[in-house]
Amino acid sequence: MAIGLAVALALPQARHSRHLPLRQLFRLLLACLVAIPVAYAEAVRLLLRGPRLEGRQEASPVTARGSALLTFLEVFRITLTPLTIALGVERGGRAYRIHRMGRPLPPGEGASGTELP
Repeated sequence: MAIGLAVALALPQARHSRHLPLRQLFRLLLACLVAIPVAYAEAVRLLLRGPRLEGRQEASPVTARGSALLTFLEVFRITLTPLTIALGVERGGRAYRIHRMGRPLPPGEGASGTELP
């Protein structure tokens, strides 16, 4: 995480870039720090239940707007854990497409309106 953050801060900023909202930056940094122990727990879960997990695509709302650093931190938080990876952004830029590994859903049940076709 430190390497990625250092690279993101070292990249030259465009003169027309927006102001970096500190509240949102600290919120995403905290979310990245919380994701580290979650990643370890998911790695153990993957080792123990790996063959019994199934993948599905979901939509996750974009919360970081206006800065490349904030976008990087949000995507980093998603991809840090071994059971999730960001596949891209939906049209309109309002949600990330995420591939998530989890327990198989019972037949006929879908995610609560967030599962993608």
